[in-house]
Amino acid sequence: MTAEDALPPPRVFPGGTIPGLLLLGDLAWIEKTFGPPLVRLHRDGTARVAAAVIPGGTPTPWLAREFPRLRLAAHLDALDEPPDTLALIATPLRQRPAKISQALRRGWHVLSACPPADNAAETTRLCELARRNEVSLSVDLPHRLAPWFRWLRLAASGRALGGCVTFRLHEGGDEISPSEVPPAGAWIDPGLRAFDLIANWFGDMQPLSAADDALGGVEAVARAEFAMAAGFRGSLRLDRDRSAPPSYLLRCRRGTVCWDTASATPARLRLDASVDELTGILRGREPDANRGPAGTRELQLRQLLGAAIRGNEPANHATTLLPALTMADHCRRVRSSLPLPWLSANESAVAASLSLHGRAA
Repeated sequence: MTAEDALPPPRVFPGGTIPGLLLLGDLAWIEKTFGPPLVRLHRDGTARVAAAVIPGGTPTPWLAREFPRLRLAAHLDALDEPPDTLALIATPLRQRPAKISQALRRGWHVLSACPPADNAAETTRLCELARRNEVSLSVDLPHRLAPWFRWLRLAASGRALGGCVTFRLHEGGDEISPSEVPPAGAWIDPGLRAFDLIANWFGDMQPLSAADDALGGVEAVARAEFAMAAGFRGSLRLDRDRSAPPSYLLRCRRGTVCWDTASATPARLRLDASVDELTGILRGREPDANRGPAGTRELQLRQLLGAAIRGNEPANHATTLLPALTMADHCRRVRSSLPLPWLSANESAVAASLSLHGRAA
C-alpha cells in the first residue's frame, strides 16, 4: 500500500460540499509554513483552496502554479465565499483581530496565525464572537502535534520519571507567526509557545519574577521564574536575537529529560529509574518521529476540517491559548528591567524606575 492509498477518504459537509479554504495575509509566510499541506489537501480532495485576498491583484507564482482556478480579490468584502469556509488569516498582529472579526461575522471558520490578538481580553472577545456566530476560531499551534511535545509531556506527567522538580525553557529567534515591523515583543513571539507548553505540561502557574530589556520599546530579551501549583519552580528565557532553535530541560525525581534541536542528539534522557519504572513512558503507540513541521500542520488542518464538518470544537480552539496569553499579560504587567551591562549606574536606576511605574511597556 502506498502513502496515497493510506489517505482517509475525503470528508464533506452534508450535501457533499467539500470544505473551501480562503487565504488572507502574508502569503509568503503561508506558502512557507502551509504550502505543502495546502497543496496535498487540495489534490486529494479533502479541501479546496478556493480564494485569496491579494491587495495588488496579482497572485504569487506559487499560488498561480498550484491553484490556477483561485478566486482573487483586493479586499475581504469583495469575496462571496459560502458559510463554513475556513479562512487562514496571517495578517500583521495589529490588524488580525479586525480581520478575524470580519470573517467570523461572515459565518466562516478561522485558523489564525498565533496569536489571534496580543492580549487575553481581546482573544476572549473573539472567542465569544465565534460562539455567537456558531463557527470556530482556531490558532496555529503546530508544536502541540510535534512528536517531541508528546514525548516531553509524558515525561512531565511523572508516569516514568516521577514528578517534575524543576524546568528550564529557552526560546530563541524561531518565531511562531509572520514577521512584522515593529515586531511583537518577546513575551508574545516566541514567548506564547513557551507559556503554552508550560500550561499544557504542568497546569496552573504564578510568575515569581519577570524582566525584559524593553526600556520603552519592544522587548527582545526576557526572563521569568514561575511557581507551579504542584509545588515546584521553573524558569524561562526568551531571546529573539538568539538564532538557535528552542531547547527544553525537565528535571524529574528519577531522571532528566532534555530536548535541544540544535544538538546532534536532540533528545537526551538521563535515567535514575529502573527498567520496570520506564515501562509507563514507553507503553502505547509511539509518535511518528519522522513527522516534520509540514506534517504537523497538515495533521492540524485535517483535524480542524474534520471538527468543522462534525460540528465539534477543534483541539486548537483559541480558548485553549488563553492561559498562555493571560501569563504573557501578567509578565508584561509586573516586569522589571533586565540588568544591562552597557548602562551606567544612573541609567540603570532610571530604567528600573521606568519599569516600576509601567512605562517600559
